This record gives sequence, structure tokens and C-alpha cells, in this order.
Amino acid sequence: MFNIRNIVASFVLLLTTISFVNAKDLTILNTGSKTGGFSQQSLAYYTDLSRMKKDFDVVNLVNPGNKCVAVNTLLPKIEGPILTVWGSDMEAKQRTDAGCGATVDINKAQVVRFVEKYQYLCQANGKLDVTRDSGKIGMSANHAGLPKTLKATNDSFGTKHKKVGYDGWGAGIIALFNGEIDYVIVSPPGNAQVEAKGGSCMPLSRSDDSLFAKDTKNKNTDLVASNIDAWLVYNSSAKEADALKSKLKQIHFECDTAISKWQKGCDSKGTAIQNSEWDINKSHFTRWEDSVSWNGK
Repeated sequence: MFNIRNIVASFVLLLTTISFVNAKDLTILNTGSKTGGFSQQSLAYYTDLSRMKKDFDVVNLVNPGNKCVAVNTLLPKIEGPILTVWGSDMEAKQRTDAGCGATVDINKAQVVRFVEKYQYLCQANGKLDVTRDSGKIGMSANHAGLPKTLKATNDSFGTKHKKVGYDGWGAGIIALFNGEIDYVIVSPPGNAQVEAKGGSCMPLSRSDDSLFAKDTKNKNTDLVASNIDAWLVYNSSAKEADALKSKLKQIHFECDTAISKWQKGCDSKGTAIQNSEWDINKSHFTRWEDSVSWNGK
């Protein structure tokens, strides 16, 4: 009979070494908060993978709810295959004095899933052209990366846009339609909310319809405003990591799994709220570093 165990963080912290000798065991390590998106996805993976009893003997979910504990204490001590996740915004902070030194070099892991989530530049007045018509751009007041995008826009296109800070993009959208500002930078699903009100949005990505694509002369990477989630496998061979990636793709493409329910849709129908990339190449590592740099101070 197969044994499924959910190890709580309080027990894990008492151990000096965590060792699972069976090659068919898997530990899912959450590096985020106890209840946030990383935690919810880790739980969904635990739920789905633990049902694959022909593939895994034991699936363990370790959720310390603290990135410093997860990366500095637990990650080096867990023996056996590990599935974990790290964000480019988290990495940016950890590379500064404000962090706890919990940096993650994704080049030393097997990247099995890559999710890049872009910001959007929106406007209510369709006659405005952000590359020509200077105005007030609303954005979250305390975000480290957004002022870089504002500066990059002015540097690349010769505009004189000015920042207007808000508590969040929701307040910025209200200000946009009240006429207080000319443009606003939002995270999804803010772009859908603007478009539902009759406005228009441009992705701050590398796509053909992006602001970055319009910068044909400079190709300023600060015009790409994104956060990246990299799902990583440790303590496994490339073959073993590919096998695990196949299982993850399977549960993402099936529509009745816990991870598809969390994503409000499945990859096979193109309805998931996150676009997962599975075929990893050198460009993904370049994009990761660009995003870390953009998120940094």
C-alpha cells in the first residue's frame, strides 16, 4: 500500500536532515507565504501528484510559510527529489541588503515550468499615443520596477510622462476614468477591467503589440515589466526532472485537476489564468535576469 504523508513545517524544523531514500518519493517545498499563490499551487500539486500512486510512493508537502527558512534552512537539507518555486521579484529583494540572503540560482536547478506575468499600460482615451503624447501615468506608489518603465518610456521615445502614485492599480483605474490621469499601469486582471469599460491596454511584454516592440532603436528591456515564477526541481537527474515535468503538464492539461481548478481553467483549452511555458531554453534564463533587474531597486 502506498503511503501519503503531509509533513507540517513545525515538525520539519526539528529535523537536522530530511532524507527520503526511495527514488519515487517527492517533496514539494513552498517558498512563499502560508496562504498565498505559491502555497495554493503547492497544495494543488500535492493533491494531484499524490493520486499518481504508480509514479510516487510518498509525496510530502513542506510549507514553512517563510522564504528565508525554506531556502536557507530546508532546501539544502532535504535529500531526494524536490519540487519548489521561486519568483523574480523575490530574488530581486534577496540580492539587496533588505533580504535575508535567500537567493536562488535557477541555473543550478532543473526548470520545469516557467510563468511570466506581464503588466499592462492602459488608457481610456483611444486618441492618445503613449510614444508621442506626454501625460500623467498612474501606478502603484511603492512598486520598485514601475518607475523604471516610466523612465524607459521617456528615454526611448523622448516623452515627458510624469508618475502619479496610488495605493494600487484599482485606485489607478478609477482615476483613469475620472480623467485625473492619462494612462495607468496595471496587473491582470486590471487590463480586462479597463477594456470592459471601453478603454484599451498594451502589454508591457516582448510581443509584437507591446511598447518594447515600438522601441526599435533602443530595445530598452525596462519596457518589459514582468514577474516570473520558476518551478524548479532539485536532487534529480535531467531524465527524472523531465519525467516529473511530464506529470505536471498532464495535470495542467486535464481540466478536472486541483491545479486546473486553481487556475480557473486548463492549458488544453487555453483558459488557464497563467500561461505556463514548458520547453525551457537559454532565452528563459535571459528573461529571468531581465525581470530580476527590473524588479530590483
